[in-house]
Amino acid sequence: MKEILVSNVEKWLTPHLERVFDIKYTEQLKHSNYSSFNPEIPYIIGFEYIGEFTDVGALGDVLHLVAQCGKLKTIIFLSSYGVYAPKKSSFKESDIVCPKNFVGTRAAILEDILVYLANRYSLDLTVLRLFNPYGPYQVSPYVVPTVLEKIACSGTVNIGDSEKVRDFFYISDLIDLLTLLIEKNPKGIDIWNVGSAIPMSISSLITKAQEVTGGECDVLFDATKLREEYDYDYAVADISKIKKELGWEPKVSLEEGLALTYQWILGRSGK
Repeated sequence: MKEILVSNVEKWLTPHLERVFDIKYTEQLKHSNYSSFNPEIPYIIGFEYIGEFTDVGALGDVLHLVAQCGKLKTIIFLSSYGVYAPKKSSFKESDIVCPKNFVGTRAAILEDILVYLANRYSLDLTVLRLFNPYGPYQVSPYVVPTVLEKIACSGTVNIGDSEKVRDFFYISDLIDLLTLLIEKNPKGIDIWNVGSAIPMSISSLITKAQEVTGGECDVLFDATKLREEYDYDYAVADISKIKKELGWEPKVSLEEGLALTYQWILGRSGK
């Protein structure tokens, strides 16, 4: 298996990465990880485990050092749709970057740092602006596992705004994309949206999950679930660019993905 270095990505992704790669994972990149870098080893980085703006600067300092010393060549950044200025139609990569919350802001800052380093030190950088991946090992408070867990126990889903629209895609499609990128090793700087391009409201997701599983759950409005920071009303990807330039598009339907995730949840709960 291909060896890759991984840091600052959500832990639920690591079991999926381990199925296809030999990964060296660190939760939060620090100067002590300097020796792990090798220009022959691709580096996948996310924007998790960053609690303050000073954490972004510290991460940038480490990346600058390893790039400056020639220990880094290929970077894949798992960014977020949260970098975009809100709109009521599908997001394109050419849309304005103007984040409205901390999640989007830290992703946008890291994008800028990585683009600077790629230009300054001739690195190969792929920025993947992820929409809503889901699948086994992802747990609450994410909406898909929350809904499926409540269906499994005939419980109640507490929702802040069920009419918000999202773009869900199954984890294996993301892993397939990462495998493709490692194999093709595109040169220069690329930015691509990653999603299904299918709008799905939270209320429709709940209905679909009940249809797929054959189970039921109650839905209750809960004002405490409304986020303090800005939360997008509509977040759906336009994936025409990545389909044209890389030949990637998701293969797993929402129905199939929900069924696979539900089976994992049942197995985990012993049902």
